[in-house]
Amino acid sequence: MKSLVFNATPLIYITKVGLSKVFEDLKDEKLASPEVKREVVDEGKRKGVPDAIVLEKMFKNKVFKVTEPRNQKFLASMLKTKGLHITDTEVLVIAREHDGIAVIDDEVTRKTAKIYGIPYVGTPYILMRAVVQRLISKERAKQAINEMIFAGWRCNIESYAKIIEAVEKL
Repeated sequence: MKSLVFNATPLIYITKVGLSKVFEDLKDEKLASPEVKREVVDEGKRKGVPDAIVLEKMFKNKVFKVTEPRNQKFLASMLKTKGLHITDTEVLVIAREHDGIAVIDDEVTRKTAKIYGIPYVGTPYILMRAVVQRLISKERAKQAINEMIFAGWRCNIESYAKIIEAVEKL
């Protein structure tokens, strides 16, 4: 199986809706960049958000392996993309270097991944993967999508309809 390289948003929102155990139970190797860890743990703790404490424990327990991007030249060239942040860029570089799949929700990051031929999925994919691996029910996955939106995760109505339909078809 390909490694899953997580950006911050999927980690934050899946944890916010009480499904962090899914990360532990997914069979795939789970990678994150140093910047992602800094954002979800250090920044989260500074802001006093409870999901940061849960994620910190998961990083300490090696649920996520912190991986440095090796190709600094490629990283620097990608950083010239307008709207692409260091966190997003590290995720894409690591996914490319490890022949993995970037788990990203940001539109600029997705467009950049497509241009460079880097496979990517979004947060809903992780929930669907959890349904397929029988870690959660279809109903819980749909409930989690609704809870994530209520917590601030952005999703347009067309995407929402497609996500719910995809969960139903599992």
